[in-house]
Amino acid sequence: MQIFEKPEAVIVSYPFRSLGDPDQFLFFDIETTGLGAWNAQVYLIGALNHSADAGWVLRQWFADGMTDESELLRSFFDYAKGFRTLVHYNGDSFDIPFLLNCAAQYRIPHPFSGMNSLDLYRAVRPYRNFFPTERMNQKSMERFLGMFRTDRYTGGELISVYHSYTASRSTALLQQLLLHNEEDLTALPGLLSLLAYRDTFLGTLKLTGFQNADDAVTMEFIGKGRVPVPVSKTTLYGELSLSEDLLRLRIPYHTGTFTHYFENYRDYYYLPLEDRAVHKSLGEFVDRSARVRATARTACVRKEGRFLPLPGAAPEGLTVFQEEYRGAVRYADAGEIRLDLPANAEAYAEAFLRAAGLRDSG
Repeated sequence: MQIFEKPEAVIVSYPFRSLGDPDQFLFFDIETTGLGAWNAQVYLIGALNHSADAGWVLRQWFADGMTDESELLRSFFDYAKGFRTLVHYNGDSFDIPFLLNCAAQYRIPHPFSGMNSLDLYRAVRPYRNFFPTERMNQKSMERFLGMFRTDRYTGGELISVYHSYTASRSTALLQQLLLHNEEDLTALPGLLSLLAYRDTFLGTLKLTGFQNADDAVTMEFIGKGRVPVPVSKTTLYGELSLSEDLLRLRIPYHTGTFTHYFENYRDYYYLPLEDRAVHKSLGEFVDRSARVRATARTACVRKEGRFLPLPGAAPEGLTVFQEEYRGAVRYADAGEIRLDLPANAEAYAEAFLRAAGLRDSG
């Protein structure tokens, strides 16, 4: 086994200290000869950490051959136990289970049960439909943030490179293996910036701007996070855009004749000649030939005007309209919803984010 160590120049734009003491976080990544510990080997473990004295330091434990695996594990576990939190990308699904299975095979104690885990992939996966990337693997998210590598290999492609190295002991092949792992690791502190999207979508929003145009209402909110790359998304309810710490919602007006359906339709008569429903307490005074019992579809009244979509539950006392029976989107009269009021606008933004899957429904 070989251990390599060197300082790294790492830039972290995310407010790292909001997560805790930076010196207690260990960024790590593994390279293996397959997907399962039962039929594959971990041949390289890399770790990156910060200390007040030394700055950022990269350490890599490399197995020169198949017999080095247990020694590699023991050495890495001994080092990792000095930290509180493991940081990785999709490590909850692959890296950590792989190492735990290896530890079980060799009956080696590990420190993971007493450590926290920060999986950057899991942290931002709920917003996968919001990012303009086809995939959410680490390299795709690096490119999204404007991070580019020297290494051009995938972990799978390097398996054959590792086997070639064990046969040849080529220094050039060794450098290829180390470089891939190094760039996986040095990218992780930069990927912390992805947490800013989560912070914005889950944090409190404060209305800072309101504009009422002929075709749409635009609201601007200050969020908790400060995102590194502007993003936008169009939903059933309107357009959402995010730039730095500003979240903007543009909600288009919908004009025309919309319909309000009464829930307790059995309490209504439908007047075919007038194409509307009236409560039975009033309908009793209408000629029998001009009324019929209302159904769920005909127990309604129609209104012409300008409406705004409702992404969540309607505020108490607000009349809800639809473009068609059981339509996908509900609407409110634009004059009644009053999004120019901060409390209404902020509640609307909360509902918008929930409907777009960007905030927990609870």
